[in-house]
Formats: sequence, C-alpha cells, structure tokens
Amino acid sequence: MGKFKIYSKLMLVQLKTKFKKPVEYEIPRCGVSFTKMSRLAEEVKGIKIIKDQDTKATTFKVTTKAPEIVFSYVSQMAELVVPNIASPSKKDQKKLNELGAYIRKLQPLMKDLELYQQASAHLQ
Repeated sequence: MGKFKIYSKLMLVQLKTKFKKPVEYEIPRCGVSFTKMSRLAEEVKGIKIIKDQDTKATTFKVTTKAPEIVFSYVSQMAELVVPNIASPSKKDQKKLNELGAYIRKLQPLMKDLELYQQASAHLQ
C-alpha cells in the first residue's frame, strides 16, 4: 500500500475515534513504579491517567478512546519491565507473561492494529 493510502485510512480511523467516548482500562503494573507508568503515559498521545488512584495498586488506570493506543503503551511498558529481553530472569519472564495475557485480552477489541503497524513501518 502506498503511503498516501495508509495515511488517508489512518486519518479516517482517527476521525472515527475522535467522537467516541473514552473507555477506562486497567493495565497490570508488573513491578513498574507508579511514577514510571505516569511518565510513560504522558509520552503516549491519547492516554489520560485517572486521578486519585492508589499508587500501591497492582493496576494502573487510564482512559483512552482506542484500544490500539493502550496496546502501544503496553508495548513500550514491556521495555521498562524487562531491560534485557535477550535473557530475562524468571521474575522478568513472569512479568512478561502477565503483560502477554493482558495483550491477548486486548486483541479482540482492536480493529485497526495492522493499519497502525503499517503506518509506523513507513515512518521509519
């Protein structure tokens, strides 16, 4: 697919999600501190942190309009969970399995993940 075709489809998807109501997602923290989760959420466009949540909780609550945005957030979070992906420890492997289970839970909700992957491939 050409760049123009991909970007036009991406713009259409973004237009559709603009009028959707934000949905709350509870993301497993997997040992990542609340501060790091907050900083990462600030970097990802389209995610808002729910105020007044317990900083010691095992989940991190955010709102967003598209599950694809949560998927990209969780993917970036995986880099914080396991700094050395080539040889994760048993503890890190458990955290990765927990994140993998959460991603499998998100997959049925995602409709346009392939489109986002194609667009990001063309940006590089």
